[in-house]
Amino acid sequence: MKKLFKVVAAGIIGLGIFIGIGFKTEATTSVTMPIGSLFLKSALYGDTYKVQDATGKTVNAAITQAVTLKSYTSNKNFSYATVTFIDYDKVDTKWVKYVKTTTGYFFTPIKDGITYNEYAAVKKGMTYNQAVSITGETMHLDSTYRDAYSDLKDYSWSKETDTSDLTVDMDFDFNKLEYKSFYTSEY
Repeated sequence: MKKLFKVVAAGIIGLGIFIGIGFKTEATTSVTMPIGSLFLKSALYGDTYKVQDATGKTVNAAITQAVTLKSYTSNKNFSYATVTFIDYDKVDTKWVKYVKTTTGYFFTPIKDGITYNEYAAVKKGMTYNQAVSITGETMHLDSTYRDAYSDLKDYSWSKETDTSDLTVDMDFDFNKLEYKSFYTSEY
């Protein structure tokens, strides 16, 4: 009976995947963004959604409750959800607090390797954690060097297939990116 259940379950999952391939609609994922997560204005651009705080200063908007994201079938690195957030608007001479709702777009890197676009989005001065949040991949610590003037850590990531090799190197000094390289070869 257990074997029959496994076969039926695998068949249903396989059929669901097959049906999902033919449609251009968005597919639901199990990724959840926690309270306080920042979100983007759109999935096509990386601009963070901006609001005013209680003093009128423009800040990045943060969601007020956890949301389950839906991913785009055309670009799995971006997801969206209906989110609530706090914004202050000036009414006469006072800043009034409002709870607002909009569609929040989130960058959700997937562990499919480091693409050139992800590599290019990592900028000098970023921390290691910021680089990982963009690429979706942790990197191997190859070497460290510390003295009175530096705290260097050299990280690499590589992927080998039957037809190509890809290597990414990133060097951080005091946890700030100082150097990066992207090398690919095809054969």
